[in-house]
Amino acid sequence: MNGLDAMVRRAATAALVVLSVSGLGIQTVDAASERTTALVTIAEANARCLIETKQMKPAKARNIANQFLLSKGVSDAEREEVQSAPGYDDLMRRYINEQGGCEGLVRALR
Repeated sequence: MNGLDAMVRRAATAALVVLSVSGLGIQTVDAASERTTALVTIAEANARCLIETKQMKPAKARNIANQFLLSKGVSDAEREEVQSAPGYDDLMRRYINEQGGCEGLVRALR
């Protein structure tokens, strides 16, 4: 299974992230923006953990995250909007922790 396939599979857990979005008080306008927040969080968390655990070089991990988001119709502007929202860093840390930390998240990607 390649990295993009694993990310697509992980996108199925987006509902958990959407629930976390509400719990952290991040303002989302509609279901589409909640979906975008979930997809960005998953892609960025996967890239961060692949880099931190030295399973992938930063450029390759970022490229996979970018390809994944593009395949889901998430623009660079939408990604930047999500990442700059108050509470986003807490949301990503919470998501990573819920996956068993970076080690657990990377194990699940394999």
